[in-house]
Amino acid sequence: MQKKIIALAIASALSVPALAFAEATVYGQVNMSVDMVNDGVTGTSTSANQLNSNSSRLGLKGSEDLGGGMSVVWGIEGKLTPDTGAGFGFDRNNSLGLKSADMGTVLVGKLDTPYKSSTRRMDVFGDGIADNRGNQSTGGAAAFTAVNRGMGDGHDARLSNVLAYSSPSMSGLSVSAATVFGAELNGAAAPIKKGSALSLAGMYEQGPIYATVAYQTITFGSVGTGDLDGANFGGAAADDKATAFKLGGSYSMDAITANLVFEQIKDTFVAGGDKKGTNLYLSGKFALGATDAVKLAYAKLGETKSTGVANGDDASQITVGYDHGMSKTTTVYALYTKVSNNTLVGANPSALSFGMKHAF
Repeated sequence: MQKKIIALAIASALSVPALAFAEATVYGQVNMSVDMVNDGVTGTSTSANQLNSNSSRLGLKGSEDLGGGMSVVWGIEGKLTPDTGAGFGFDRNNSLGLKSADMGTVLVGKLDTPYKSSTRRMDVFGDGIADNRGNQSTGGAAAFTAVNRGMGDGHDARLSNVLAYSSPSMSGLSVSAATVFGAELNGAAAPIKKGSALSLAGMYEQGPIYATVAYQTITFGSVGTGDLDGANFGGAAADDKATAFKLGGSYSMDAITANLVFEQIKDTFVAGGDKKGTNLYLSGKFALGATDAVKLAYAKLGETKSTGVANGDDASQITVGYDHGMSKTTTVYALYTKVSNNTLVGANPSALSFGMKHAF
């Protein structure tokens, strides 16, 4: 009831008729940290203290029962920046769709791809300075990234103009699929190539076991085509293609949780040739009690090869952290993380982070 009252207040503040949000639920998190970052440049390294917001967000969601096991579902979510107080906009997951208890859910909007969603739960340092996407297929947290992977960046993505389907669980097994319509460019100068994307994932969850397999392919569009503009993916040209495949597994036993993600990427260029690489992520969490836990993670960004020639761009990252739950919704944490880059890439940054996260 309290969340619905808050949702009504937000709706009023946005000058939207309150009745439209009568059944809305407000949710989100505020995650702030003080980070002591060293850039790791050999011989000239510098350190800086930073106050960062780590994926703080606010969202509204709701549904309407249509009868016969069918319902309308919707959600809007935006990024919060409590460290700077910058403007708020609904720029994260936004969707409208239909949900059937027997047939699954169809959504349209701006959404995390199935490829991304399939393994995000395995990142024990997710949404922070040691987020594993710094060493997986995206650039990682803005405050601290390992290395720019180039065209392979962006597979763990949130894309616009998405049509997505998620099946119900069938004895622990479920599937998700999404396609991207590409940018809408009415009246744009020809020739325009919109780009496209296809993302697939299968998940199995039963008791202490979670396993997933995911595949994604992105064909890049022309300059100015939004999310699929090759300029956003390491300068790819129109019709260049990035493909990724990954396997993930998680096992929980008593106080211990262990996670493993294996990923292969391949970039195919219209001008000829390709680039391939393999990435690995291992993590674990050991609960010391009802409120405390020790966490460890190791990520390996494998060296890529372009048409069989090594690029000297491998890197690794190791992180150790401690969480203390102050309540069901509030956690304080500390972590240390360090990246070791191949000498061809250069710097080996590190960071010590102290933070608090409140979820609501």
